[in-house]
Amino acid sequence: MPMTKEDNDLVTRVENGAPLGEMIRQHYWLPAIPSSKLEAGGRPFRVRLLGKNYAAFRAGNGTAGVIDEACPHRRTSMLLARSEEDGLRCIYHGWKINVTGVLDEAPNHSGDQQQFCKHIRTNQYSVVERGGIVWVWLGKGDTAPKFPELPFIDLPEDQRAVTSVEVPTNWLQGVEASMDSSHVGVLHESTTKLTAGSGNERLIMTKALAPRLEFEERPYGFRYAAIRDVGEDKFYARINNFVMPWYGLICAPYEKGPAMVFFSTPVDDVTHRAWFVNFNEHAPLGPTIISTAPDVWNSPPVPEGGAANNWGQNRDLMKRGHASGFPQHLATEDFAMFLGQGPIYDRSDEQLCSADGAVLRVRAAILKSVREFMAGKPPTLATHPELDYRQARSVGGVLPSGSDWRVLAEQA
Repeated sequence: MPMTKEDNDLVTRVENGAPLGEMIRQHYWLPAIPSSKLEAGGRPFRVRLLGKNYAAFRAGNGTAGVIDEACPHRRTSMLLARSEEDGLRCIYHGWKINVTGVLDEAPNHSGDQQQFCKHIRTNQYSVVERGGIVWVWLGKGDTAPKFPELPFIDLPEDQRAVTSVEVPTNWLQGVEASMDSSHVGVLHESTTKLTAGSGNERLIMTKALAPRLEFEERPYGFRYAAIRDVGEDKFYARINNFVMPWYGLICAPYEKGPAMVFFSTPVDDVTHRAWFVNFNEHAPLGPTIISTAPDVWNSPPVPEGGAANNWGQNRDLMKRGHASGFPQHLATEDFAMFLGQGPIYDRSDEQLCSADGAVLRVRAAILKSVREFMAGKPPTLATHPELDYRQARSVGGVLPSGSDWRVLAEQA
């Protein structure tokens, strides 16, 4: 059954007090910026989250901070501020805000400066730097939500790589793609064949296009197996995890290979930031398309142009056998599909099939959480007593027919 327009708004809108945006703000840590983008004593960067602008920076002492972009005095941008040992100093009148968001100095005030600073309202946000990412909690209160201790978080630096890029569509379009197993063998057929080496099980998806899906609910969301028959009384099970509110943990293409985490965080109603974490729990990552990205704040590439030029699709390349016409990157192919859906995809007029079960469960999990929040209850998937993000591990493999795919999950 198609989603109603009211429910479509509930799972997509994040601005101006929308319930989803307020729920995320209060109950989840948001990735703000890759750690490597911030230089001690260097320039601040604009980070836009849930329709509001923030300044992310690293003070001279090396501590990362996230504060409101607008100076509390005359509201000019703190992106223009001078970075000092423990904070940012606005170059308009010299007001200094430290890494915790507290006003330390207001040199143009003639009275008791210390007392004056205490009475200036500033928003103070908790910041944690882990897994190559600066994270921020934008909620209120003294108790922050549980941190997403996903499998890449505490790996050594040489075993993970992080990139992100801003995409001009709603966030949910990206999240849904991460849990859509059947598009891989179609949209990514050529990219998979070009990048997959010998023994890469991901190639199976370019031959068996209609997986059978089986699900298990988990305290953080769900995991599911996309099962494909491969002949000779064997099947390929690809077990991936959805972790609320936006994480898609994708299994490695071969045993002990590099896995991926995709997450699409809301910039505003019609923009999201796509995050990519490539990681290997067993060995150094080495050169990959993520670890060698030229700009970790603007990669992979978003298609150029619009509908008038088919978003830059190379039709000549398609004539020569490329499946999508977007050879730049696997993610560029996905971004083109999001752009083709429009700024906010209307789910009230779609016609789904058997392959869309995981997408439907993503929507159901988000709807359930938003409705709990609107009813004044903490979302179950954010506060479950057995919530353990470390249990979200994805794995794939070929098994004899009649086997239980959960054997692979247990090994993980």
